[in-house]
Amino acid sequence: MSEEMGYYNFKIANHVREYEEKRVSERKRQLLYLILHYLREEGFYETAQSFSNEAHLSNQYEVCDNIDLSTIVQDFETYYYVRFQKYPKICKKVVSEENKKNIWKKPVLAEKIHHTTKVRRNSIQNGENKLQVPASKSSQKTSSNNSQKSFKSNNSLPELDLIVLPLTSGDSNQGNNAQNDTQENGSEKFLKPLSGCHIYNAEWKEFAEIISKEICVNDLNVHWNDIMGLDEAKQLLKEAVVYPTKYPELFSGVLAPWKSLLLYGPPGTGKTLLAKAVATESRTTFFNIAVSSIISKWRGDSEKLVRVMFELARYHAPSTIFLDELDALASHRDTCGTHEGSRRLKAELFIQLDGLTHSEDRVFLLATSNLPWELDTAILRRLEKRILVDLPNTEARRSMIEHYLPPVVTKGPSLLSKLDYELLAHESAGYSGSDIKLVCKETAMNAVREAFSVLETHKDDENVTNLKLKVINTEDLQNALRSTKPSAAHLAPRYHKWHREFGST
Repeated sequence: MSEEMGYYNFKIANHVREYEEKRVSERKRQLLYLILHYLREEGFYETAQSFSNEAHLSNQYEVCDNIDLSTIVQDFETYYYVRFQKYPKICKKVVSEENKKNIWKKPVLAEKIHHTTKVRRNSIQNGENKLQVPASKSSQKTSSNNSQKSFKSNNSLPELDLIVLPLTSGDSNQGNNAQNDTQENGSEKFLKPLSGCHIYNAEWKEFAEIISKEICVNDLNVHWNDIMGLDEAKQLLKEAVVYPTKYPELFSGVLAPWKSLLLYGPPGTGKTLLAKAVATESRTTFFNIAVSSIISKWRGDSEKLVRVMFELARYHAPSTIFLDELDALASHRDTCGTHEGSRRLKAELFIQLDGLTHSEDRVFLLATSNLPWELDTAILRRLEKRILVDLPNTEARRSMIEHYLPPVVTKGPSLLSKLDYELLAHESAGYSGSDIKLVCKETAMNAVREAFSVLETHKDDENVTNLKLKVINTEDLQNALRSTKPSAAHLAPRYHKWHREFGST
């Protein structure tokens, strides 16, 4: 009996060993075909052919449609982030033998920095007034030292010795720092996987995926310097979004950052452009929410979408929710014919904003409206700051005209212009930023129109060598101003009246 049991155990062991060897061989074959498929997808055809010949791969197998090498790497990054709260490093830089000697000196420096940081933290816990956050780059230290000198030179607060440096590292936020470094190094931002959010279950999964599609992951390339004028609006947006993430030590208690802000004013004055600058300049997760994204034809789904939107914003915090044309979503509830579903949607939005205001969540709501008088009074109460984005002043109009029509236009066909910018800035009073862009476009088109007749009449076998475009002068732009009327000048008094009654600046 024992001999039979030994024989069966030996046979089972052989089967297990053969099965494991078969699995290893199968895994190796799948890996080789995945590499071959990736090389072909990337266009390395000669390399793929050489790889196929050397690995002895045939045409009997091909990669399935639902998998590729990039998907496998992405899934591994997601798993690694969920487990360790940071993204894995798959490749590392090769260090030569000559530079290896310098590497052994770095831990000593790191130990000193760690010791200095520990001493600073202990001094903060002991109640000292000095507040220091170590910076990692020498350039940041230089700029911060200059700002410290200028701050200390002010005698308005001589008893307060406050030193604040940009927050760049921390022992307890290694995962978040790795994510921020990844975002800064590339134009596309990496987000935390949805599987880690507590609402990502069978009931809320569909809504979470809909809202996640509205997260802006690409760099919009709109900076503060690209926006001419609107200094007050830019400063308040920096205080509400940029500075709290850069200097979190200063924004607590009574100095808690703004939770919501409304930009209102005539159309074409740069409200959406300010939102794009926030998405580019801030380190927050930017939710570009359209009205169609949170409105559903099914009963109760719109309220769920609003709730999921705020939950995901808390999960990806610090984050910014951008609602364009808020008047289409939160108009007066006492209007005749208001649908019940619209009332429920507004009620859920008000509840979420109340919870946002009375919490420590690092979530900011940015809304815009061209019709602020159409907004419900309940939403106005919850919008802590209401800023008028007015028509551009004379200096801003001059900068816009000089930006679109400089002395030498290099973008597109080369054009020359000789303009009196001061005179044109005064004559364009009442024009919005988009109106000025249309005027400059019309002026440039008039300079090119004369060339169309020459290009259409010459024969195909003839070369046009004496074609010269007209030099744009002040009179050309004045003619364009007379033909292109301002779109929102007649509404400016109404915005100023509403600003005096309900504005908060």
